[in-house]
Amino acid sequence: MLTALSNLLLNRRLVGAVVLAIVLFTLALDVTGLVHPCPYCRMQRFALGVISIVLLFRFYNALLSRYIVAVVGMMGLVVGIMQNFNHLKKMNKGEFDWSALSIGHPWVLSGLAILTLVWLFFLVFDLDKSPSRKL
Repeated sequence: MLTALSNLLLNRRLVGAVVLAIVLFTLALDVTGLVHPCPYCRMQRFALGVISIVLLFRFYNALLSRYIVAVVGMMGLVVGIMQNFNHLKKMNKGEFDWSALSIGHPWVLSGLAILTLVWLFFLVFDLDKSPSRKL
């Protein structure tokens, strides 16, 4: 069971396709005005979409592809971390609305975007194939 899940999560094309489908769905929600327009979310969505498209191609590990992923992905990570940090500032000031915390809250969504961006980085840079170092 765990091996099957591990194999699914390491399948670059499958993960890229699922993330791209989620990006396109959230883009549709944004374009139709069903969600609040958020520049942070749009930037993270752009980064996730670009990396997902790169993962769908055979040349995902070419130098230019990795460069594009590094630049766009780091931009998405910085924006996501800033969004999380802004919510942490609200928490420290006592202004954070804990009752509104749900899966649709921007703090939760940006955290999920950060985790997904890092996972996509791992897939593009073949970190699953690199040998582990012994200490």
